[in-house]
Amino acid sequence: MKRYVLGICLITAAVIPALAGNAQSPSRYRSLFAATGPRDSLLNLTVWEDGRVTGNGKLFKYLASSNPLIRLRTVQVIGRIQDPQDVPQILPLLKDTDEQVVRETVFALGQLGSAEAVPALLELNKTALPETQELVAEALGKIGGREAVDALQEMLHAFQPGVRAAGVEGLARAADPSSSHALLVALHDGDPEVVWRAVYALEKVESPRTENAVIPFLDNESAVVRAYAARTLGKKKSKNAVDPLLKKLGDGDPAVAINSINALGQILENSKNSAVVGPLGTLLQKHPDHHVRKAAAAALGSIGHKNAKDYLAQSILDKSVGVRVESYKAIAKVLGKDATQFISNGTNDGERLVRAAAIEAYGIARDENTIDDLIATAAKDKDPMIRAAAVRALAHFRAPRAATALVEKLDDQDWVVATEAVTALGELDVKSAVPTLIATYVKRRERVDVDIRLEILAVLKKMRAAQGLELAGEALQDPDRRVRVAAKEMLEELAAPIPEMKGDRQLYEERFAPKRKTDLAPPFGTKRAVIKTSHGNIEIELFGDDATQTAAAFIKLAQSGFYDGLAFHRVVPNFVVQGGCPRGDGWGDPGYTIRAEVNTHRYERGYIGIADSGKDTGGSQFFITHSQQPHLNGRYTVFGRVIKGMEIVDKIDQGDTFKVEIDSGP
Repeated sequence: MKRYVLGICLITAAVIPALAGNAQSPSRYRSLFAATGPRDSLLNLTVWEDGRVTGNGKLFKYLASSNPLIRLRTVQVIGRIQDPQDVPQILPLLKDTDEQVVRETVFALGQLGSAEAVPALLELNKTALPETQELVAEALGKIGGREAVDALQEMLHAFQPGVRAAGVEGLARAADPSSSHALLVALHDGDPEVVWRAVYALEKVESPRTENAVIPFLDNESAVVRAYAARTLGKKKSKNAVDPLLKKLGDGDPAVAINSINALGQILENSKNSAVVGPLGTLLQKHPDHHVRKAAAAALGSIGHKNAKDYLAQSILDKSVGVRVESYKAIAKVLGKDATQFISNGTNDGERLVRAAAIEAYGIARDENTIDDLIATAAKDKDPMIRAAAVRALAHFRAPRAATALVEKLDDQDWVVATEAVTALGELDVKSAVPTLIATYVKRRERVDVDIRLEILAVLKKMRAAQGLELAGEALQDPDRRVRVAAKEMLEELAAPIPEMKGDRQLYEERFAPKRKTDLAPPFGTKRAVIKTSHGNIEIELFGDDATQTAAAFIKLAQSGFYDGLAFHRVVPNFVVQGGCPRGDGWGDPGYTIRAEVNTHRYERGYIGIADSGKDTGGSQFFITHSQQPHLNGRYTVFGRVIKGMEIVDKIDQGDTFKVEIDSGP
């Protein structure tokens, strides 16, 4: 995942009507483009949203607009600014005459997360339409608390299966232990959409009955239910599930097999269990799906039995980049120092992702004979991805010369390598490095250096370094909210007095320039694009109304050729494929960031989101989901979906390159 600070896109108010006309389907806001007053209101809302400000309170006046589209957009902006003190401003709109406004208000109240909204949400739920009740359930889950949890449990008795499913998902989000009985009952709901969510929710709450209750669902007729049953049993480290999970390795649905493999790796972590090596090794050798093979390699590494050696010695030569990456790390875990002879092959692999994994594997193997070579690689290799891998490898060694080399890498010209060095010094608890860490924080002030500053604060906190208290106090005024939060957490951890600090709203309002020429995109309905890969084309639809700036930024980058030849650097089986990093390592961006535009779209299979490292830190990296991922809802911006070619998404391997073309049709 990438990490950034604020940036802006390009399009002015004068061209709103022209851009809106280029959509495949027109904008819901198209009626506002024709008249000056509504068009200016829409522009003001867009500018305030980008600035994370209220326009000195002018924003709230738009809630009383006679136009429901203005009211809807205003509530959306307030939800994205995400300041709980705004709850009283939007509560009255739960009684709006326009149902879309009501639904957007419910969603926004969930994003604001204040218990102040619960009574009004419960009152609305008594008479709301099922679609609105589903959003109420989501909001209650985000807010949590006794009253919200009780209401969610009551929703499990609703007539409509969608409401019951939303109630279960809300309980998963609330993660209240008292809901375990209601969730166990929901396992026997007649609708599989409710059942898989109940299975998923049970991984979030503690109950001694979960293991025995969930194991039978490994044989459910729904593949989604089976997959989530395997996932929950793995998260719970359910030892009685080992034999049933072994039987699911041959499941005809790859998602079930992958989750079963992952579960075995979690349950049997470091157990050196020999009984599962054969079945997992056979999958690693013979399964046609590279996602399954990759999961099998990771599980063998997690379990750590030496009998996995022969399987992994073959899989480091697998045609799949992702399998090779995982296999080098796994063989290092299994063989320790004896893995060095195998790892050396990977340092000459034709794929830099594999070379980096092999370098890092030297550290996992803990062969001290490789320390000097790792130090040399960290110092001299021209590729920052390789230098960063060598730094991560050195974090496994407590030899003084390794620590010395890591301190020197704080001055690496590449900010990622320097950040990795900070992390490594923290893992090794090199307290003698504290003065250098503080000095590094002071001098690393460029836009990209925010990660270094964040990591230094985290390490100083971990080391309980009192020398860094003055630094933390100054960091309370950092322009990046993440730095301010990290500084406050450090001061709290060390029981130090916290100076008076400005709130987020005050800081945003002070920096806001209302007369600047703000270049932002107008809403533009939906637009189509094609992601071209060596496996075939993936046709996607972009949400130009619900994630306007995100979709516009994606289009602009694609039209400039930015994405041409970039790779899917991260592929997690049965989770996501992620690409769009110009560095190829997951840390890069296009030179700016965009605001988060969290919306009511949900992460079903084939939905497209923006990767980030915190609110408002997205850039060029995007991901496509392999399967339903409810924990991402309300957190990451959904800006599109796959409309054709999911079978191509399923074929994508780590390191596969792509380009994006935007449909120029009307």
